[in-house]
Amino acid sequence: MHDQASALRDLASRENTPKSKMRVIAVTSGKGGVGKTSFTVNLALALAEYGQRIVILDGDLGLANVDIAFGLSARYTIEHLLSGEKTIEEILLIGHRGIGIIPGGSGVQKLADLERDNLKNVIANLGRLEKMTDLLIIDTGAGLGHIVINFLQAADDVILITTPEPTALTDAYGLLKSLRVEAGDVPIHLVVNKVRSEADALATYKRLETAVQKFLDGSINYLGYVYEDSFVGRSVMQQDPLGISYPDSAAYKCIQWIAGKVAGIYVHPPRQAGGIKGFLSKLLRSF
Repeated sequence: MHDQASALRDLASRENTPKSKMRVIAVTSGKGGVGKTSFTVNLALALAEYGQRIVILDGDLGLANVDIAFGLSARYTIEHLLSGEKTIEEILLIGHRGIGIIPGGSGVQKLADLERDNLKNVIANLGRLEKMTDLLIIDTGAGLGHIVINFLQAADDVILITTPEPTALTDAYGLLKSLRVEAGDVPIHLVVNKVRSEADALATYKRLETAVQKFLDGSINYLGYVYEDSFVGRSVMQQDPLGISYPDSAAYKCIQWIAGKVAGIYVHPPRQAGGIKGFLSKLLRSF
């Protein structure tokens, strides 16, 4: 795989570097059921309200459902792109507010099996995202699978979703521990989902931050919280995102606030964006 990464860097060096590189942010969680995909979809919608051009890569191998959350049905996936059968434009779905969705499925894992001959095609296709996108958001699988860890260490930033539940906190800490070993320099931003009050969210963050400082010699950034809200479940059942079906709901208002902070972070990013070529280079190197 190191040969593939070298080939990628070699090909990337021959092409012109865009003036403003697309940023890659991975949204993850230590366990399932904490609302990761719903948050990802609605964060994208809120960022679009701030004028950001967003593409979501559905990177969950087991439960690929970003397209379903938008009420869409994927005919093709990234597997068709990697095989050379389809172009990025042919597999890209367009959802509300012009948000692009790259269906992942099992094709995500095949990034590890790319041959040198396929690299140029993949770079050329994904490289076109640079012209149409400000931010690529990856909805990763939950837990500690190697594909998840690879995505996280290749991203420019990571948003970790947890809830105040003890089991969710334990799993979130386990993920942070793995990331500390595998990707110690990737900034991690915490969002506490399904909270009843701001105090609950802050207490959850402090418990996790204390453990990270004490045992992992690191820290995490507090990005915000999202209220427990019955409208979230209703929107999922309707296959229409919260930001479209219930834009005045308490949960979406929280996500809009978080999106404002994210948009601000990326106007003056603390970490230089690597663009799609930098992301692919790090991703392939990690396999």
